[in-house]
Amino acid sequence: MKEHSNSSMEFDKKFYKLVFEYLGEEIFVADGEGKILYVNPASVKAIGLPLNKIVGRTAQELKEEGFFSVSSTMEVIKERKTVNVLQKLKDGRVVLATGVPIFCEDSDDILMIISTCKDVEAINELNKKVESQATEILRNREEIYYLRESIFNASGFISKDPLMEELKNTVAKIAPLDVSVLIQGETGVGKEVVAKSLRALSNRKNSSFVKINCGAIPENLMESELFGYDKGAFTGADKGGKVGKLEMADGGTLFLDEIGELPLALQVKLLDFLQDGTYVRVGGVNRLKVDVRVVAATNRDLDKMCREGTFRKDLFYRMNVIPVQVHPLRERKLDIEPLARYFISRFNEKYHCYKYPDDSFIKLLYSYEWPGNVREMENTIERAYIMADKDMLGEKELSWIFDQLITNPEDGISVPDVGIMPLKEAKLALEKQLVSKAYEQYHSTYKVAEVLKVDQSTVVKLLQKHKCKDIK
Repeated sequence: MKEHSNSSMEFDKKFYKLVFEYLGEEIFVADGEGKILYVNPASVKAIGLPLNKIVGRTAQELKEEGFFSVSSTMEVIKERKTVNVLQKLKDGRVVLATGVPIFCEDSDDILMIISTCKDVEAINELNKKVESQATEILRNREEIYYLRESIFNASGFISKDPLMEELKNTVAKIAPLDVSVLIQGETGVGKEVVAKSLRALSNRKNSSFVKINCGAIPENLMESELFGYDKGAFTGADKGGKVGKLEMADGGTLFLDEIGELPLALQVKLLDFLQDGTYVRVGGVNRLKVDVRVVAATNRDLDKMCREGTFRKDLFYRMNVIPVQVHPLRERKLDIEPLARYFISRFNEKYHCYKYPDDSFIKLLYSYEWPGNVREMENTIERAYIMADKDMLGEKELSWIFDQLITNPEDGISVPDVGIMPLKEAKLALEKQLVSKAYEQYHSTYKVAEVLKVDQSTVVKLLQKHKCKDIK
């Protein structure tokens, strides 16, 4: 047993000696009186004397001979605690020497002192390198942030409010992932802008972006509009057939606006496509495969619709993997000013003018609740911009528009007063303003029909009759 113990000790001595000799750091071991017991090759090189002229001498002698300016070993004996000192070596280098005392187990006498040295210049160089790398990382992060912001701005995603900054972070995270996305929020909050930002930050940024409004197309035409049809599919069909929106978006992004208006039968077919990327045209028999990312949006409560049985749960869960909620403008007031300045800048370019808002104009924008959200604010600012007689837009240019708004507190539709005119003309003007304003707010013919208490087909006819923009 004793022989085994001695063998183990010999191994430990050889092992630690080998470790110390290969360390690049200088190691200097002395007894409690400062007599040098051991130095490793790095210390021998630093002192500049042969090993046999170092071991056995005292640290004080080497100090007095000028091999180093101050001795960490002697400082430990003096202070009886760990010390850090800057040493200037004979070769001119400055090192940071650390001396550590090891006390006897049965007394407070110092058994030995272990000193190590680090080249200060090397440490400084390392610090500079680390700082340089940290600066470079910070610079790269800033460049990525500004690049991301420029992409959002180019897509019209203008925001300063923390709620929207959080949304931006979510969009930036999921954009590169080729998954379906469901964007929810009130009418006019900017759901399409979010969809375009998703596409701009994705790998499909250079491919097509195809939009279809599920609430603006009659139910009997919706299937052929989305999936296309083969020749002879139905009476009146194009003889050569028709390419659907899905096929048009191959390789790119399909934006299904107002997906809550999609009929149940088509919901099944859309879900089938989302499962494997294939579908069959109306009147066709062959399955077609396309590479399309589907982004959908709605202002309706799909969770409630699922409970009521008017929207399929499986489609909702398939689309709503990562919830994207766009908050109404009244909940993100900090976006009002940057949005206002962005719109005015666009109108300056559009109308070749230079107009600008003063503080009273911005303040009045903050005072309104904007039931129609960003879309209503944009339209209101454009109206004030066009009607303004001077370059500076103030409270006067905006307040008369607010004074003309007749607000229905139940549904939030705001319709401008038509003024005094013949009754027949007034009815037509009011009809146009009412249906167009309602569509601007809800962007869904089904929702407009529900609010105006008429058939959805009547809403479509009125929109076509009055040639309202953005109606498909």
